[in-house]
Amino acid sequence: PVPLSMTYCFNPNCQQPQNSDDAENCQSCGSLLKLRGRYRVVQPLGRGGFGKTFLAIDEDRLGTRCVIKQFSPQIQGTKALEKAVHLFE
Repeated sequence: PVPLSMTYCFNPNCQQPQNSDDAENCQSCGSLLKLRGRYRVVQPLGRGGFGKTFLAIDEDRLGTRCVIKQFSPQIQGTKALEKAVHLFE
């Protein structure tokens, strides 16, 4: 597992997602590393047909651990995407 001192880029197209914990932007792809300016992803937890889950730190709540679920369906077609959005919610 990735130590909690690392920051993981949650951009699904990033080629090298691991960054130092003091980085503001991903050193590989340039994406912002904090979601909504407060959630710092520290490691991926899993993935499924509709998305990915990450362990994160909520820096506005004294470093409380939390989970972020990212919607990234592996399907195509309008009807299938609508169904995926419904199931994800």
